[in-house]
Amino acid sequence: MEVRLIHGRGIGVQRALVRSLLARHPLVAAYAEAPPERGGWGATVVRLMPRR
Repeated sequence: MEVRLIHGRGIGVQRALVRSLLARHPLVAAYAEAPPERGGWGATVVRLMPRR
């Protein structure tokens, strides 16, 4: 499953907080900057671990 978190562009404070949490979360398989058509650097795309 994939979700998109919109944190806005600003100066990057919220982006850093969101990615810090994602880096430690056990259910997050991967995350990356969203492509330009889905928000670019104002959003983060998160791939979650599959359900067991």
